[in-house]
Amino acid sequence: MAYHVSVYSPQINFWRLKADLLNSGATLVGYGDVSEGLAKELKHLPNAISIAISHPVISLVPEDQSGEYYSNQYPQIDLKLEFLQLITKKNLQQHGWKYILIPADSNRSDKRFIARVFNLFSHKTAATCAGLGWIGKNGLLVNEEHGARLSWATVLTDAPLPVNAPIKESICGSCKRCVNACPANAIKGIKWVRGLKEQPVDYEKCNKYLLELYHTYGQMVCGRCILSCCKGLTI
Repeated sequence: MAYHVSVYSPQINFWRLKADLLNSGATLVGYGDVSEGLAKELKHLPNAISIAISHPVISLVPEDQSGEYYSNQYPQIDLKLEFLQLITKKNLQQHGWKYILIPADSNRSDKRFIARVFNLFSHKTAATCAGLGWIGKNGLLVNEEHGARLSWATVLTDAPLPVNAPIKESICGSCKRCVNACPANAIKGIKWVRGLKEQPVDYEKCNKYLLELYHTYGQMVCGRCILSCCKGLTI
């Protein structure tokens, strides 16, 4: 596993870094200890900087077009997340800390070498460890203020971050909006707790439905599990 390192003063003002990221367009920034369960290839980078950008409000878009509109926003959001990672990289590099930038994974066709890390580390893990949210019944990271309507990127590092307290279980409660909204009946309704092995979503059913959409409409677009989440919305 390749990583980057520089050799300067180790002192970083992490509160200033967080403020810089928020002022540069991040919606959420958190620091977490991700050492537990980290793949051996990444053990030398036990801390994570979790960065999120909220999705645009689509209340004025017709419901039957909302999924397509939503998916069209991802490339622009991913570029913004990469820019925020570069700000983080500059700070870590200047102070001599090792780091790996794990890009947003909405584009799974990413051919870059770093895309291989997708299978070794989850942005959702970083976000829960940084206290920014929990895994919802829809299998997505859910935040109290923004629901599941967030895209994420992560920077793993050996820098001594002022880590937040992790969130270790779901607070979705009895809500089943995403379960009922899923046209593929793929969401099982499982409550997430840290360490849970069972997948909350039957991804075979989900993928089958997306393929049906592709054959019918030419696009693999749904997003009902995201749009149905009521956290942060006035219902």
